[in-house]
Amino acid sequence: MLGNHEALWTLWEVSRAGTHAAAAARLGITPSAVGQQLKALEARVGVALFERVGRRARLTASGAALVARLAEHLPALDAAVEEASEAHRAVRGEVSLGGPWPFYRYWLRPRLPALLERHPELRLSVRFDVPSLLVRRLLAGELDVALLGLLPEAPGLEVRRVAQEEFVAVASPGYVRRWGTPRTARDFGAHRFIAFDADLAMLGPWWRAAFGPREPLPSRVVCHIANLDEMLALAEAGSGIAVLPDYLVGPAVRAGRVVVLTPESGRRSIRRPRGTLWVAWRRAAAPTARFLAVRDWLLEGAQER
Repeated sequence: MLGNHEALWTLWEVSRAGTHAAAAARLGITPSAVGQQLKALEARVGVALFERVGRRARLTASGAALVARLAEHLPALDAAVEEASEAHRAVRGEVSLGGPWPFYRYWLRPRLPALLERHPELRLSVRFDVPSLLVRRLLAGELDVALLGLLPEAPGLEVRRVAQEEFVAVASPGYVRRWGTPRTARDFGAHRFIAFDADLAMLGPWWRAAFGPREPLPSRVVCHIANLDEMLALAEAGSGIAVLPDYLVGPAVRAGRVVVLTPESGRRSIRRPRGTLWVAWRRAAAPTARFLAVRDWLLEGAQER
């Protein structure tokens, strides 16, 4: 079996171009490199493939027979390589994107039409889930890129900050009338809370920004629920206080279904209660044009905020 496929391509080009120099120009190598490859190929097959006729090279009978066989396969291989290269360069095909549903609705959805208009052959597959599952799906190759509300620690991922969201505590007017309006850390600590998960995502950063890192986190969490819309619905129903992104609760606040509870901590907080959203992708992800178009579009959005 011939091992030097590059030499076969060189033979094919010389047969079409007629001279070593012309073939070298088409291949992007030197004429001497063409000559060396052909000599190596002749040594491997054990017969002369070219004979000199003046300044031109003419195929021998053995060389012509080999070129005829190459003509059956190399053009198709060349077309396949070009097709694969074009597919890699063109923004065409599917990119799978994951993230949190509320952020998608508020931030991502309004920007999607422009992306799809810019790349008419792009297809997006969008999935919503909690950060831990999104990270698993990224690492497993089920997602190409994801928006995460927590900074992932997986070493196989590249991560860039894309946005920040401000957290606010809300409760229904009925809840406040029944349980009172909390102001201090002690007040809030006595109230009922609805939290996203056991590590108090959103609630924890909001609490530390309001009262400092030494104040114990509230313990009266009456419901853990990994869905921001359902957290807001429970707060509107009077089940407790929920700490949520300001953009999510804005409509409910304006409609009077919930009120914002502003703590009085007795200290000037050095930062506002915010969370960071990250764009993440696998370090080993193939840099196809469609992947880069979606990833860079997300990172461009970070500059718009």
